[in-house]
Amino acid sequence: MDLLLAARDGIKLAATLFEPTQPNGRAVLLNSGTGIPRQFYGAFARHLADRGFTVLTYDYRGLGGSDKPGSTTMEQWGAIDQASMIDHLAALVPGAPRALIGHSLGGQVLGLADNIGNLDAAVLICSQSGHWRHWPAGRRRLRMLALWWLLIPSLTAMTGRFPGSWIGTADLPGSVARSWARWGRSRHYVCDGAGAPLRPHNADVDFPLRWMSFTDDPLAPFAAVEALCSYYPNAAVERRHLAPADLGVDAVGHFGFFRKSMPRQRWDEIADWLDDRLRQTEPASSSKEASACPHRTFSPKSKTASAG
Repeated sequence: MDLLLAARDGIKLAATLFEPTQPNGRAVLLNSGTGIPRQFYGAFARHLADRGFTVLTYDYRGLGGSDKPGSTTMEQWGAIDQASMIDHLAALVPGAPRALIGHSLGGQVLGLADNIGNLDAAVLICSQSGHWRHWPAGRRRLRMLALWWLLIPSLTAMTGRFPGSWIGTADLPGSVARSWARWGRSRHYVCDGAGAPLRPHNADVDFPLRWMSFTDDPLAPFAAVEALCSYYPNAAVERRHLAPADLGVDAVGHFGFFRKSMPRQRWDEIADWLDDRLRQTEPASSSKEASACPHRTFSPKSKTASAG
């Protein structure tokens, strides 16, 4: 069911509610990656609904079917749009345990929402820090430097927007692209206008996280994903860094996990994990270690296996 839901500041956001025929009493919000329309996640969301979850997808302001105000920033995507959708999910499925699935940017902005602590679990797919130093030295690092310092500033100045499709990324409103480039130039990545770290509610992310990345993803290399992990010091993080062969496919990259070609068994693993975590939600008062990525575990098939 397609919806038009008001954000806290009145901006209308396009959303789709996937309702199960046999509800399991659990609800999921899906945060898109940068510039990716919500329809891209439709097959995945429908599969979760077939497993009993109520799933809400949406377009950030400035994109897709949502309102397009004159000036939009990534901070607004996380602080207003994400927070508003958490509110809407609670109203649409009252009393249900709630989880979030974040793709790329969708996992970077958790700490910008003042109500993020109302969630009970999250799955992050290819979510990373975008600071260029986390890319391997050489051509890939140079590409990131060029994106933040040259391509976005020059192309937005010439066209008023960022025509990312010209270079294989997403088209973005100019103001969004400029705020994204500001993040990428700061060693803190998610940052304010002065480049200082922006972590207003990151400590409230104190629920279980399953965090997945892939060896063939040029947009979320291992080091960049690991760097973002420290942004959520109170979360119990379960890391999975996998090769395509581990999923039974030839390639995954940055987008492949959500494509229709992904074996349904892999989507079922996410549904099983969410079902288990939401069923066993611990009281907010339960103790958790306050260290970077506490209770951290790695897949045996990941290239790094350690605990810390």
